[in-house]
Order: sequence, then structure tokens, then C-alpha cells
Amino acid sequence: MSLVPLLTCASVEEAATYKGVLDAHGVPCVIQGEHHRSLLGMLGPYVEVRLLVPEGEQATALRLLRPAPAVVPETEDAPDPHHERRRRRLAWVALVVLGGPSLVAAVLALLARCG
Repeated sequence: MSLVPLLTCASVEEAATYKGVLDAHGVPCVIQGEHHRSLLGMLGPYVEVRLLVPEGEQATALRLLRPAPAVVPETEDAPDPHHERRRRRLAWVALVVLGGPSLVAAVLALLARCG
């Protein structure tokens, strides 16, 4: 049985999760590099963690690990289109309140010079 690399993982935990999915569907899988990482201590993150599968199982494994389509939110769960406008107004109110009278006076003086 010849093993071929399927994908490179960011961590041993990610590789173990993928291996669990593949094992559950009957696709044999080997994690390459997981023990080397633990043996090397601080230098361990420089070792690649790869999933290896039998050559004939590569297409099936990739299909199983493909991300699921995103769920479209219901109309009640959709973002509020006026949220940004309210947030911007609230930011201006907070600036005026937290800035205090000196900020208001400076803005009024600037407006008086421009007008």
C-alpha cells in the first residue's frame, strides 16, 4: 500500500480531527510528523504535520474533508441595515459626552471660523 500526502495541517489537533473524520468513513489515514513535533520541544512547530492516505483513496478523502456549505440566515437573523448608522451616531454622542465642554467649544469655534 503506497501512501500519498493529502494535506498539510497547522497543528496536531487539526490533523487528529481530520483523521477522525476519515477513520469514521473507513478511509485509512496516517499523521506524519506528530511525534517529531513533541520530541523537538521548542523546535517542534517547524516540523510539518501531514495527512497521508492510500493512493486510491485520495479523491474520497478530499471529498470527505471539503467544507460544508454556509447556512443562509433567516430574514429575522439577517443583519440590521441601519446598524452602522446607529453605531456612528452613538460614537459621535460618546465623543461629545466624553470630550466634555472643551471639545464642544473647540468644534463651535472651528465652525464659527469656517462660517
